[in-house]
Amino acid sequence: MRVLIAGSGGQLGSELGEQLSQRGHEVIALDHGGLDVANAMAVERVLYEQQPDLIVNAAAYTDVDGCETETETAYWINALGPRNLAQYGERLGCEILHVSTNYVFDGLSEHPYSPGDLPNPISVYGRTKLAGEEYVKTLSNRWYVVRSAGVYGEGRNFVRTMLRVGAERDSLKVKDDEFIAPTYARDLGEGIAEVIEGGLYGTYHVTNAGSCSWYEFAQEIFHLSGIEVEVEPVPGSEYPLPAPRPANGLLSSLGSPELRHWHEALIEYLGRSGPRK
Repeated sequence: MRVLIAGSGGQLGSELGEQLSQRGHEVIALDHGGLDVANAMAVERVLYEQQPDLIVNAAAYTDVDGCETETETAYWINALGPRNLAQYGERLGCEILHVSTNYVFDGLSEHPYSPGDLPNPISVYGRTKLAGEEYVKTLSNRWYVVRSAGVYGEGRNFVRTMLRVGAERDSLKVKDDEFIAPTYARDLGEGIAEVIEGGLYGTYHVTNAGSCSWYEFAQEIFHLSGIEVEVEPVPGSEYPLPAPRPANGLLSSLGSPELRHWHEALIEYLGRSGPRK
């Protein structure tokens, strides 16, 4: 299959390109410089030039707090970008896989969100990502939507931030009342490859297995890395940020590829064979 990846320079895009190539697919990897998804004319030109069988949209404006003030930029990239890809892809008969987020939910459920649950985003980031999903579902007849959460890999992410801050400070505060399934970009790439090769259109939730609070995640990062730092658990109300976060960020893998436990994935990411004593 000839696969065009938009946003190939990001944490997921780079991993996915490698995964799909290893599986024998022909990959056209385009970062923002190669394809600005918010530019409809550029999207039309590139798709007609490349003639892909499948478009993967891994391009996004992921600065959750930045979206609260850069609302127009967030909408152009997170909503109109998928619209452009879906619209021109449909004209060419392409399939499209759009990568989305747990932030399309409000986080008030007592259970992990299943793919069929009703979205209710509480931030600009979540609303623009949901708009992108809706454009893809409306404008294409051959679509996949894959939601994930807490993604880390190459580039700026929570794990690397904790490693940097932990090396600089003796103590720090981390929220203990928001829960996620931290997801290694490499594993997410494998899950998305399975979705593509399964050929069943629809919405999927793909995260590493298990769950933890951000506080528990931070503790394990420091433990596995041998960094001694005091971590104080605090409620989100004591850690105000411009954009509200869903307290329950857990996604049910019902009907979706199942990935290994987040702890096992974190060990590999940190390059350790196991916790350091």
